[in-house]
Amino acid sequence: MSLAPTVTDPAAAGRRLQLTRAAQWFAGAQDDPYALVLRDETADPAPYEERVRARGPLFHSELLDTWVTASRTVADEVIAAPAFDGLTTDGRRPGERQLPLSGTALDADRATWERLGALTVRGGPLPSGQHRTALRESAAAHARTLLDGLADSLHAGGAVDLVDTYARRLVARVIRERLGVPQSLANAFDDALTGCRGTFDSALCPQLLPDAVAGARAEAELTSVLRKLPTARDPEAVAAARALAVGSAEPTATLVGNAVQALLEQPGQWAALAQDPGLAAAAVTETLRAAPPVRLEWRVARQDTEVAGERVPAGGRLVILVAAVNRDAAGAAPFDLSRPASGPFGLPGDLYFSFCGPLVTAVAEAALGALGERFPGLHTAGPAVRRRRSPVLRGYARLPVAAARVARALPTAAV
Repeated sequence: MSLAPTVTDPAAAGRRLQLTRAAQWFAGAQDDPYALVLRDETADPAPYEERVRARGPLFHSELLDTWVTASRTVADEVIAAPAFDGLTTDGRRPGERQLPLSGTALDADRATWERLGALTVRGGPLPSGQHRTALRESAAAHARTLLDGLADSLHAGGAVDLVDTYARRLVARVIRERLGVPQSLANAFDDALTGCRGTFDSALCPQLLPDAVAGARAEAELTSVLRKLPTARDPEAVAAARALAVGSAEPTATLVGNAVQALLEQPGQWAALAQDPGLAAAAVTETLRAAPPVRLEWRVARQDTEVAGERVPAGGRLVILVAAVNRDAAGAAPFDLSRPASGPFGLPGDLYFSFCGPLVTAVAEAALGALGERFPGLHTAGPAVRRRRSPVLRGYARLPVAAARVARALPTAAV
């Protein structure tokens, strides 16, 4: 795992990004449903995902030379199979030639993820599932502090961008605390982390050259900050800290935004959370099922492999449509906090989620619980706007909300 992407020839990189985007547009014009997912032109990609499912358990996008699945059975098989990994046998990211400016923070194979994960054991520099209770409590304390700062604006009838002013700030604070980033480096860390928010999407969807270059610079700046921490004596700890930060920050912010949108859109769901903030865990589980924050997972075959009766050649790229896989497992049921948990959702056995999942879910639960408790009258204050060229995360550019004052019923006195 290299420590930062580099841009040695922006003009050449720009041409390659442009050609890759043109190939996706051309494939979409030929009615390739996977290409239409990557073009990211609609408010809801589910119809295109279902068209992939209709092509069979494993669809080969010939124009983009990618195998795609919407099947839970195939997804589980691919995630578990040693023949599929995050990098090729020579250490390259699939599609690296076409997407030269993709961030390297998440470029790792199984062996590397296992080494990085070993740094999260108790007493190590990074959090793990063993620390989940403490992590959630810390996140809840940060959430309450942030909401204190938003209370006047929201209660005065003003609107705030929930993702930018709350979710992104919250997860950045939690990650800083867990990594031991001092206050003197807080602004530099937060700015760099925000600049890395396109890393997931850039791995499959070419970004505009200025955005791609800015993302590469942000990742280099983030690495520079992390090298100033006490743990920087171990280069592997720097790589692990960077992977945790980039891998958790924008997915957490997107998960919180998706959950709030779903809760506000379904009658009675936000009121239920406000009445019982303990339902935050159920809200996160439901959101991972219905609107996961990472919608596309990619793997590469390290050897010729048969999947669902199809031969995937060595070096072949395979993409899992996570939201469609979850619909395959649970049906297209509407968002409902009362539904018994029937996961796994969010592909918890995959390379990314097994490393970052505990932090993502713990912070999202804390964010939702504190928000429901503090603002029972929360409501949308305008349309949600998603970032362009964001088919992997469908990240937010803006999620405006406001809050009406709601009187809470006082407990009945005992007689």
